[in-house]
Amino acid sequence: MKQPDVNEAKWIDVSATISDGMVRWPTDPAVIIYKAETIGEEGAVANVTGIYTTAHVGTHIDAPLHFIKGGEDVASIDLNILIGHAKVFHIQDRKEINYAEIKDLGIEKGDRVLFRTRNSETDWEREPFMEDYVYLATDAAKFLAGIGIQCVGVDYLSLGSKENDQEVHRLMLGIPVIIIEGLKLGKVDAGKYDMVCLPLKIKNSDGGPSRVILRKRDQA
Repeated sequence: MKQPDVNEAKWIDVSATISDGMVRWPTDPAVIIYKAETIGEEGAVANVTGIYTTAHVGTHIDAPLHFIKGGEDVASIDLNILIGHAKVFHIQDRKEINYAEIKDLGIEKGDRVLFRTRNSETDWEREPFMEDYVYLATDAAKFLAGIGIQCVGVDYLSLGSKENDQEVHRLMLGIPVIIIEGLKLGKVDAGKYDMVCLPLKIKNSDGGPSRVILRKRDQA
């Protein structure tokens, strides 16, 4: 039996913890987590948790159906798009992820690209909604769409700003490039990783809460 390699990189959980009343997109309903049943109360023999939220809570993916009429729902997405090699890039611009900063990073066709920004400096899911979060600029979205990456991940609740949100979502999801939002990348170095992103399989849903884990790859 093969012994585990003590030097093997460990998996890093980069998913936000879903909690009662956590931050959400301003037009979405509040996240409510409650005990539908509690052991010892009203004859209950088990604890049963109830959850009221949208499919775009915390760490989640956007399926094409989110912005593309007739697009794939989250249950139809090929999971091979969301499992495999990924590249994490640290963005220095404090306002946006723009073309000027990412054009020479070595992003290639078929890549899974994750951007760590200023957003990751705080435990944003425990804070009030951040109005000035770092977002993907339109010129960068056009660049990524033109390359033909497989998926793009960001460290806040939306890929775009309130001004360009619809445009960048349609640019990505129309190809489609699957979008991962709400990543927790504060402790993740730039570099190459193995990634597993598994969204809940919800029929006819335009998105799905997801557990995302990363493992550092040999940089050689």
